[in-house]
Amino acid sequence: MKDSVINPPVSRADIEYFSGLGVSVVHNEEQLEAKFNVDALGKYHGDAQVALFPTSTLQVSDILAYCNQRGISVVTQGGNSGVCGGAIAHQGEVILSLRDMNKVRDMDVISGVLVAESGCVLEDLDNYAQKQGYTVPVDLGARKKCMIGGNVSTNAGGLRYLRYGSMHGSVLGLEVVLPDGRILDSLFTLKKDASGYDIKQLFIGAEGTLGVVTAVAISLAPKPRASQLAVLGLQDFSKIQRAFVLARQNLGEIVSAFEFWEKRCNELVVEYESYNSPLSNSHEFYVLIETRGSCLRHDMEKLDTFLECLRGEELIDESRVVRDVEDMDKTWLFRSQMAHAHSKSGHMHVYDFSLPSKHQYELLVAVKGHLEQAGLYGKPGMPVSDVTIFGHVGDDNIHLQVIAQEFGGVVEEAMEPWVYEWVGSHGGSVAAEHGLGSHKGQFLKYSKSPVLIETMKSIKQLLDPKNIMNPGKHVSRA
Repeated sequence: MKDSVINPPVSRADIEYFSGLGVSVVHNEEQLEAKFNVDALGKYHGDAQVALFPTSTLQVSDILAYCNQRGISVVTQGGNSGVCGGAIAHQGEVILSLRDMNKVRDMDVISGVLVAESGCVLEDLDNYAQKQGYTVPVDLGARKKCMIGGNVSTNAGGLRYLRYGSMHGSVLGLEVVLPDGRILDSLFTLKKDASGYDIKQLFIGAEGTLGVVTAVAISLAPKPRASQLAVLGLQDFSKIQRAFVLARQNLGEIVSAFEFWEKRCNELVVEYESYNSPLSNSHEFYVLIETRGSCLRHDMEKLDTFLECLRGEELIDESRVVRDVEDMDKTWLFRSQMAHAHSKSGHMHVYDFSLPSKHQYELLVAVKGHLEQAGLYGKPGMPVSDVTIFGHVGDDNIHLQVIAQEFGGVVEEAMEPWVYEWVGSHGGSVAAEHGLGSHKGQFLKYSKSPVLIETMKSIKQLLDPKNIMNPGKHVSRA
């Protein structure tokens, strides 16, 4: 399958057709540049000339059938909060924005299953679910902007993966419009179904390369009756790992998140977001643990016992327990703004890896050493000002940030493919939760076998033979 696409320019007749469907059309260059042709970090810039805003699955069907016939490529866009360029048009494609498909279609309060259109903003959807006694299992720092369709299409993990898992486990059914306009109705709400191939799983994490996800049936989690946080200060990464083992042993079924970040990450949030540090003293590492349960007294006892175990093994230098709702929100906000603070400090080259726990801190040491040897880091005025890591210890997801004076250039040349080779040679994945987007598909070979990659490409060819869906992205670059 060819990666390059000769995209015919969108004509006045095309725009008239789309408008005739009752679809809102934006083709103002300034509006497109400000909202649709640049990614969240300002790294990837697109060239879409037209953005369409359908309000129904039938309209999406008509649009794709028409585009497939005309050979017009399409990039689906939700909240445009991604950091890999996966929702940016690089070849003059039409932007298909799902922001106006934002209705909750159904909510079963007995089974805890919600059916929502793809344009529902994650935070709004969670607020709706909480009024019914439930919570959406995925939670991300971009919750105010990202949309549930995008969460599905990138197989989002997020802050509470440790407790609730990824979208692959939470999604019960999908409604998808295929590239030729056919509507694939697999919007099942049953929690058990062994009748044939589980086709929906193909579209979870496909990043809009196989079709357009228009609606999602998702299994919700019960809204917790009791929540609490513990913030820890530690001096050694190995102590974080030991603390995680003890958390699983002592907190068991109530632990829902286990986050960590290093000292420099903490300093950047304080400096660029003007937030108070969650701990009084400075530490080499910080850990944020959340518990969610049904009985606060029971959970408090378990957390107190856990903290005593940590002190008994001399793992922590400082701890703080947070149980006030407002203070918990502030503490989570501090953690959630970490990437935003990094982006304010310079041009953030963000890498999103899964790594076995024994190699996670080695990554930071290796990257710093590599950049120092290349003469790019370690002294004032060099191209790289900071190299940091933070992440989700519970699911082996490490976020590596290299803060540089510019995107691309000598820093990217030094980092890539070296860092992907390093991750692959240590049993890791080149993409944990951010997806492959427009850039990382070329590095897929470092963590996936040739047969697996060829199978992925075969599926793409089968479902999208004209290659109109998000061309040149994802596995197409492998």
